[in-house]
Amino acid sequence: MKFTNKQTAFGIGGVEFGGQPGKRRTVMVGSIFYPRHSVVEDRVEGKVKPGAVERLLGDMTRASEETGCPTALMVYAETERCMRSHLATIADAYKGPLFIDSPSADVRIAGVIKAKELGIQQRVVYNTINAGVTDKELEALQHSGVKSAVLLAFNPGDIQAKGKIYLLENGGGILPQGMLEMAQSHGIDRPLLDLAVMASEQGAGSALRGIMIAKAKWGLPCGCAMHNAVESYPPLAKLQGEDRKIFRYVDVAAAVMPIMAGADYVMYGPIEFARRTFHAAAFADQLMAQAAAEL
Repeated sequence: MKFTNKQTAFGIGGVEFGGQPGKRRTVMVGSIFYPRHSVVEDRVEGKVKPGAVERLLGDMTRASEETGCPTALMVYAETERCMRSHLATIADAYKGPLFIDSPSADVRIAGVIKAKELGIQQRVVYNTINAGVTDKELEALQHSGVKSAVLLAFNPGDIQAKGKIYLLENGGGILPQGMLEMAQSHGIDRPLLDLAVMASEQGAGSALRGIMIAKAKWGLPCGCAMHNAVESYPPLAKLQGEDRKIFRYVDVAAAVMPIMAGADYVMYGPIEFARRTFHAAAFADQLMAQAAAEL
């Protein structure tokens, strides 16, 4: 696979996102402090079990060293105080890219403000600008110094690849302008396109085609979280007892699928899955490199 147009690569937190498939490594983005994560003792204040962060980061770092996979962290929180606490904890312990993640726009905004206070805004990625983005969010981003954001191309009016591309290009009948233009006009000059995997029965596979179309059209870094489809795949939900381990195998396979479609980054789910996912991703990267060697 080779795209004929220029493929743009962005450096974020010492990690490169983007480029021609097979000519660069895929960035693996893992989540920490996610919902029901056992290491979080207080989800309001952001209190974490002593030593837990160091252990998780150590395991992820060793997996990265084993496989050569570049890494990034998705920092999740549900309250503003929690987000501020988590960022303060992670900023010194991990020097790579940090994705600020929350279902609440106010919490995400608190995150970028805290990032500016900590002086880490250049390695922070706002997750996400989506179809429900508000002027308040965009203004906060513009004044925060954060230059990178995930643009979630979920179009509720058209969940297929066409709807995703139109949302990015012209707003898809939902936004007053294309999401890409909107982000760039508010200071986001290192956008990461997320081709939106929401659930297995919501056209999850269209994200793979969307990645190829978006890279061919804009040459920007693209990826997705195919892990979301695995969690909602009905046959897996029915498994009981020992059979539940089958989930792990499917989850690892799901992390590889976007790589084979040309993805520049993959959101693989909980940080605890790093080692098994990184080995599969490294194998996929090697295959892509071999396939691209003669191009």
